Amino acid sequence: MHPTMFCKEKVYHLLTFLGAFFHLTVADEQIRIATTSDTNLIFGNSLFMEVLEPEDIRFLFKIRPAKNFGRVFDRKYTRMPLILGSPYNGCSQLDNYEIVKDRIVMLKRGECSFVTKTFHAQNAGAVATIITDNDKDNDDSTVDMIKDDTDREVDIPALFLLGKDGYMIQRSIERYGLLGAIINIPVNLTGVPINTVNKPPWTLW
Repeated sequence: MHPTMFCKEKVYHLLTFLGAFFHLTVADEQIRIATTSDTNLIFGNSLFMEVLEPEDIRFLFKIRPAKNFGRVFDRKYTRMPLILGSPYNGCSQLDNYEIVKDRIVMLKRGECSFVTKTFHAQNAGAVATIITDNDKDNDDSTVDMIKDDTDREVDIPALFLLGKDGYMIQRSIERYGLLGAIINIPVNLTGVPINTVNKPPWTLW
């Protein structure tokens, strides 16, 4: 791609992200959150999220709720910023808590427990956390995220994302110099044949 064209594309994605970011900040709570039935959202023990921006990863991604900790995902968020946590492993207090607050944060598996990561996301004000596998080549193997041996209370949803999916989302966000992506979560697939959805070309489900 010509440098000038890439620069224009980068500016476009940045403006789109900022527009959604500030719209969410001032939007009415009922506009962006709607209670919905779990039976319409869960498909084979998984939920789905749709990335809207950046456009080069505009796909439907499968995510798996934590097995025995965190709150059940019972709300629907539209055009919600998905922020990359800092530090990305989520093993300590998040430095970027000011932009994580009231949004969803993505963290990377490893170096500490899933509960620790979710606990730090919760303390930063996140409404949910998505934890991507640390194997960037993993495009088909999910894990059951289970609680650790601490007594910490976690009251936000925690969801597992395949490593290849997380890597591609992270790479696109960083390529355009963004703070995060824009997503719809969870996506209702009631009555939709699973083989017709716009899933990432590298996944097998």
